[in-house]
Amino acid sequence: MSTIESAEDRRQPRRRFSNTGATAAEVAPLAFARGVVASSILGRARALVLSGLLTCAVAAQADNVDTSDDADARGNSETSGSNAANNPAEPKFTLQYWSYYAPSLNNLNGDAENGEARVLIPFKIAGVQQIVHIDPPIVTNPTATGGPRTGLGDTQIYNFTLGKFDVGLPQKVTLGLGPLVAIPTSTSTNFGTNKLQAGAAGIILAPHSWGLLGVLGTYQQTLSGVSSHVTVAQPLIFFNLPHGYYLRSSAAMTFDTGNHTSAIPVGLGLGKVIQLDGGYTLNIYAEAQPSLYRSGVGAPNYQIFTGIALQLPPRFTNSWHLF
Repeated sequence: MSTIESAEDRRQPRRRFSNTGATAAEVAPLAFARGVVASSILGRARALVLSGLLTCAVAAQADNVDTSDDADARGNSETSGSNAANNPAEPKFTLQYWSYYAPSLNNLNGDAENGEARVLIPFKIAGVQQIVHIDPPIVTNPTATGGPRTGLGDTQIYNFTLGKFDVGLPQKVTLGLGPLVAIPTSTSTNFGTNKLQAGAAGIILAPHSWGLLGVLGTYQQTLSGVSSHVTVAQPLIFFNLPHGYYLRSSAAMTFDTGNHTSAIPVGLGLGKVIQLDGGYTLNIYAEAQPSLYRSGVGAPNYQIFTGIALQLPPRFTNSWHLF
């Protein structure tokens, strides 16, 4: 997250997400489509990703076929629905897109932005729940002095083996651990190490009647050549409000020895969970993340984090078992 895309050359005005429920899901694709023609290649890619998610949401909303999943979704409380939508270990196939816009960078003029597409894939091994996270980022190195400034970074893949444990809280705590690998898919050494990396990932989540509390952490290091490693710790705090709204704090602390940057931000934002017909869930959110501590050229002094996620109903992956 420390390498980010320069926004100086973009002429397209930035758009903000609207929290107007299903109406936003119907109108937003048109707005994105109008901006695609005038945007850069990467801007078009990002607009198409978001448009695709929103279009899927509209299509899902038009599906009026009653299923057992629909009945279950209607029976869930508003709180459990919001908790499930914000849970990175929820066993539902999920498509996400994140954008980080930094108006101010440490020891560097100008503003910057990066984007991350994410896919969450649940399955079971011998009856034990697993969930794979696949993260192919589009990044820019704003300090690059030669070559391309923006391109595809190394693709991060990690898996959680999940379990639920009774620790005396009103609800069971979810614990997940598993391996991590970063595949050298970067289109330039400006955007990644171009070396295979490995590490581990872990998550702990405690659902409450008021929301969700937890932390997600990853660690990766190069397996050959000059050693470098990236450590990320992301607190997850979600406080549910009426009508699907919620307060959130999910700023990720990042320590990157390869780029010699570190950032410890704190986040505060607002989100909206929209339950769609057919058991689909749309989640739209924005969060301000000022850095309490930062070091290294290009680390964000503060940034605005926005995201959108489309969660598919369980029926799509209930039969995904290895053995």
